[in-house]
Amino acid sequence: MHEIKYADAGMDIKKLILCLFGKIWVLIAAALLGAVLGGAIYGMARVVPESEREYQAVSKVYLDFAPDETGEVYQAYNGYTWNDLMATEPILELTMKYLPEGYTREEVTAATKAEILSDVRLLTITITSHDLDRCNTILRATGQSLEERGDRAKEFKQIEVIRTTEAALVVADSRMMQAALMGMLLFVGIGAFGMLLGYVLDDRIQVAGDLRQVTDMPFVGYAKAEGILGVEYERTLAYLETKLGRVDVLTIVQGEAIMEECWQKMCGMDGIVLCVDYGKVHAVYLDYMIEQLKVRQCKLVGVAICNADGKFLRRYYGRL
Repeated sequence: MHEIKYADAGMDIKKLILCLFGKIWVLIAAALLGAVLGGAIYGMARVVPESEREYQAVSKVYLDFAPDETGEVYQAYNGYTWNDLMATEPILELTMKYLPEGYTREEVTAATKAEILSDVRLLTITITSHDLDRCNTILRATGQSLEERGDRAKEFKQIEVIRTTEAALVVADSRMMQAALMGMLLFVGIGAFGMLLGYVLDDRIQVAGDLRQVTDMPFVGYAKAEGILGVEYERTLAYLETKLGRVDVLTIVQGEAIMEECWQKMCGMDGIVLCVDYGKVHAVYLDYMIEQLKVRQCKLVGVAICNADGKFLRRYYGRL
């Protein structure tokens, strides 16, 4: 049997593009599916159990420093010292005084963050907790303890809570669009690779170039084709009959056996044109039929393709 060498046959880029273009809907469907799945997976990954959700409340506290013996305000307070002060006496003791039973010093210390962001006179208190009500309660108690501390400590004229926010769920930065885009690109890539792999593995005969990997016999043309291609086939077939004598066309169907009477008739001809149905006959099967003709010593003079897709041929060969 003739050895079919797909690697040596090369790739028909134009045919590849046309075939893939005809299945562009696959890539569109893959893109939509990938975007939906990417967004859904990201959405599920971002769902935080109720017990692990975090709530935050923030208050802004104005620190009105008293002048010291030299007339200068106390500049020693900064973000680090305030964070330490909130977790130590006497502020922590005052905070616990304003809290109901059930709260521990460890919980309050872990939930509280104090920092000076820019102005040394403006203190930001952030309370973070897994419970919304406890978050608000700790923030209120912290504000009350600081105001009382301002009344008692000589370093301050007054400490005043000037703004407070209610506790709100901490929402992570949403990257839903990025997740959907990544899913879309991934599925488009997979779809394109699958289509390319399917094209490489598909050895069905569609155009004359597909026959070169099977046989070196002349290509007679496209039987039953529209326009000039069909006319040229009829002319070529008539020329063969004029030159060789009795020439018959043997149309092969994938997997369909040829009757013995037909074989006998074919082998008695002066020439045989083997015609394959467009897109339905595989190269390996065509190779098998050619070998059968050789075994029976039938005179194969050419091959042809019948029932071709006229729209595809016009795109492949150009306007005819």
